[in-house]
Order: sequence, then C-alpha cells, then structure tokens
Amino acid sequence: MQKKLEITGQVMAFFDSFKGSRAAINNDKIVIVRSRSRKVIPIDELESKVAEIGEQLGGVEVPADSKKIEDILKSGDQHIQESHIQTGSIDNKGFMRVKEDLESMGLVVAYKVFELPSFDVIIAIWEDKNELPPLYVEVTVSEKEE
Repeated sequence: MQKKLEITGQVMAFFDSFKGSRAAINNDKIVIVRSRSRKVIPIDELESKVAEIGEQLGGVEVPADSKKIEDILKSGDQHIQESHIQTGSIDNKGFMRVKEDLESMGLVVAYKVFELPSFDVIIAIWEDKNELPPLYVEVTVSEKEE
C-alpha cells in the first residue's frame, strides 16, 4: 500500500518541485504539501500534466462536477480538524472560487481529484499566464473513510 508521503513525493518529483516544498498539514490521516518549481509548463498542457501524474499514481479521476467531490472535501476537512486547524464551511464550489481568485491575479490553474485504493488525492498547479516561473504545486493526500 502506498503511503501518503510517497504519493506526495511522486507528485513533487513529477513537477521537479522538491526544493522548497513543505508540508502545510501532516497528521495521521492527511498531508498537504505546497511547493514551487522553476519548471514552466505550456498553458495548454497544464490539465494534461495533472492527468498524467494522476494516471502514474494509479488514480481514477473524479469529475469536477461530481457529488463525490463534496464528500472527499468533507472527509479531508475532518482530517484537517484533527490537527486543530479551523476551516470554513466546505463545499465543492470551493475549488472554483479559489481558481477564479488565482485567475483574477493573472494565473492559470489546473486541478484534479483522484481516487486511489486507500487515498483521495487532490493535485493543483498554477503559473503565470505568460508562462513565467515559478510553477506552484499543491497536493493533498487524504485517507479514505471506511
């Protein structure tokens, strides 16, 4: 069985973003790692790159408009709260709001949610719309609820 940190490591290696990566949250049930890379990905390839790493992880993509996304986010929120970090209300529109906020700052965003046998994985990347470095990478790996 893959471990949370192994999964995050695979994502960071794929995007060449180990340097400067750090865990924003890391407990027994969830890890969120943020980093940046000097790598630049052409804007029209962002979505396919996220899909490619999801496939390499053996994940099945969850459609962005799926009810399952909300369940995955709620489960992840419960895991975060175990770290005594307060979050706001969770809904599946949160991804779209964050994406819109980043895009309003001149960034292009791609994110996908994947289900693995024991984990849910959310991968988000964003970069300047002019394809200037850095490429920002965030990965969340959350244990599935039984």
